[in-house]
Amino acid sequence: MIEIMNIKIYSIPNLEIKMYSVDFLWTSDKEYSSLLPVYEYMKKSDSSIKVNFFKVKKFFFQNQKIKRTLSKTIVISHDRPLKRLKKINWEGEYIYIEHGLSPMKYWTYKYNFFHESCLLFYPGKVFERKMKSINPNFKNGLLGGYPKVDELVNQKIDKINFCKKNNLNPNKPIILFAPSYGAKESKKAGLNNVKYFKNIKNLIIIPHPAEYKYAKKFDARIPEIKANINSYINIADVIISDVSSIIVEAAIVNKPVIQLILSQYPGCFPEKDKRPNEDSYIKNDRIQNEINKTDLKNRPFKIPYIDEDWILGHTCYPEEIEQTINQVLKNKDQYINQRYYWANQCAWKIDGKNCNRIAKMISQYIKTGERIQVE
Repeated sequence: MIEIMNIKIYSIPNLEIKMYSVDFLWTSDKEYSSLLPVYEYMKKSDSSIKVNFFKVKKFFFQNQKIKRTLSKTIVISHDRPLKRLKKINWEGEYIYIEHGLSPMKYWTYKYNFFHESCLLFYPGKVFERKMKSINPNFKNGLLGGYPKVDELVNQKIDKINFCKKNNLNPNKPIILFAPSYGAKESKKAGLNNVKYFKNIKNLIIIPHPAEYKYAKKFDARIPEIKANINSYINIADVIISDVSSIIVEAAIVNKPVIQLILSQYPGCFPEKDKRPNEDSYIKNDRIQNEINKTDLKNRPFKIPYIDEDWILGHTCYPEEIEQTINQVLKNKDQYINQRYYWANQCAWKIDGKNCNRIAKMISQYIKTGERIQVE
């Protein structure tokens, strides 16, 4: 202590202030848009954690630079970044945030990497039920909701300007067709069904992010913010898709939906998985049993691994789309209860505060190693 002019000045020893860090890593537009809201929220709300946002490149040498600065803990929404990091001998732990809201894909929780995550966020309770069916002993999961929903439920759209910009008639029903991927694999999937919409007026066609390269061929639009079609969902009167999570996103803002019945769906049973068996947490006999039980004629929207049917509105074959749209427009609330149920089962707490809760749970885990559910 030093005393000058009766003022006591204390010498404070150097304090070691522990800084925490976490990196959000992505490889595709879909991953980018799923992780960005949480990253931005944490960056502005928690100064005790250094937060970074990186794209993990395709080639080994391109990732050597980020290896030197990577955190011990990373956040991903696909295992592709993880596989690329392992090639540069990165060793650490990862938190998983789902990159969609559709429970229909067979690969959700099928692979080992899901079960090896230090923390996994379920978008909604139906995902938690899927995990319990696959791995009842999994203890690292918490309910988190879906980050992109925050913008979806809080967004305000100037309809007149939006329609003018997109060459739409604001006084007529706006129809949005946004299929899942699959146009390359099957002539009956994805954007290939655009041909059935040729007589539909005031139509917007948005491809899956994996199929942006086919947009021009099908007269489809690529959103200004890639992999984010919240504004299109909010402006549309009817949303049409197949097994895409856009079906749930539309239901969240109470928009009527139409689900197309197809002869096959990408990433759904009975499709054969192209990944090697050693990636699979689920045994072959369980997978084969699921394939055998698949009945696309009578239960086209049965959720893999659990005995539930994911139906949120009208269903029809592509060639019936015109008459089905007319039916929906005559009675938009016919399936309002189903929309409400599945919106809340697929997306936990639709209150615009998902990023807040996920950020708190990530912060808690990084600082203490504890997985504590934030309500």
